[in-house]
Amino acid sequence: MIRFENVIKKYNEKDRPAVDNLDLHIKEGEICMLVGPSGCGKTTTMKMINKLIKSTSGKIYVNGEDIESLDPIKLRLKIGYVIQGTGLFPHMTIGENVAMVPNELGWDKNKISKKVDELLELMDLDPEVYRDKRPRDLSGGQRQRVGVARALAADPPVMLMDEPFGALDPITRGKIQDEFLRVQEKIGKTIVFVTHDIDEAIKMGDKIAVMRDGKLVQFGTPAEILSNPADDFVSDLIGGNSAIKMMNLMKCKDVYRELPYIDYKEKSSEALKLMLKHEVKNILVTQSGQKLLGYVRYKDVFKNKEKEVSELINDIEETVTPKTTLQDALSKMFSIGRKAIFVSKEKGRVEGIITMDDLLKAVSDDDQDENTSA
Repeated sequence: MIRFENVIKKYNEKDRPAVDNLDLHIKEGEICMLVGPSGCGKTTTMKMINKLIKSTSGKIYVNGEDIESLDPIKLRLKIGYVIQGTGLFPHMTIGENVAMVPNELGWDKNKISKKVDELLELMDLDPEVYRDKRPRDLSGGQRQRVGVARALAADPPVMLMDEPFGALDPITRGKIQDEFLRVQEKIGKTIVFVTHDIDEAIKMGDKIAVMRDGKLVQFGTPAEILSNPADDFVSDLIGGNSAIKMMNLMKCKDVYRELPYIDYKEKSSEALKLMLKHEVKNILVTQSGQKLLGYVRYKDVFKNKEKEVSELINDIEETVTPKTTLQDALSKMFSIGRKAIFVSKEKGRVEGIITMDDLLKAVSDDDQDENTSA
């Protein structure tokens, strides 16, 4: 889909190249993360794809076409572009911001309106609520989602993302990363994503291109780079705790245990039997098998076998989804001060639980697999 062949970019003939003899092939539907320290050439590389920066020599192909032969404006209209801070126009409504490129392409008004609503819904922004608001009325995370919606408006096959989530606080950033990965599963775009954050690269990328001083140091999957860094520079970039970073490659759906349900009118002794049968220390409580009321713990039902379950219910404070990474699940456990967290599907129905022991086992099993394969 995107191919660099011996690409060089020099801003000044006397200085070293900003990008030095780059060969890189990004396949259709992949998220390729460009990562490295400031000045390594990652942003220059990305901007050469849509000709915001012109290469000095070499060839760049997008969908088989040499971009040198393409009109820059027409090229850019076929490539979505998302930047840090979104770049939304403050005097325009959210709907007008999203509709910008389709308007430039001369789409029919009804088609544009339908597309705007479709994209806002995809980003979990109710069109009825958000279409006529201004950017100032939205949170940082909501504005960033609108920026992504605008980049997708003309259904471009390629998207360029320049540190799009860098200005967000860690909690919002994690949530919008999850949202974006959910959307990518549905749309399957080819994405070039610039970041300075190796953890973000590991979590988001199908492939990671590590750059230094304009050169490509290593290109591979997150697992390949974590398990076999090319040199000391890549090792230092990854940093310590590689086992913890591996948790960004694993999802809750691969680890969590399903929990049984019990009616709130049942005796605690019945809850205890279910816990022992399913080998769990928590059980979900419902009303008539429908409404979820909370959960009860082993230590509580063990001490109060004659009480009704309804007297021992605890609220479910926080949940993760099956697609949440194990690292994000661990972070949420720390934030709520618990050694376990519940897992719920998209519609909010709680399905199971992940404990700290589950996370430790997942990491240790992964280490054992690596040692065996080595």
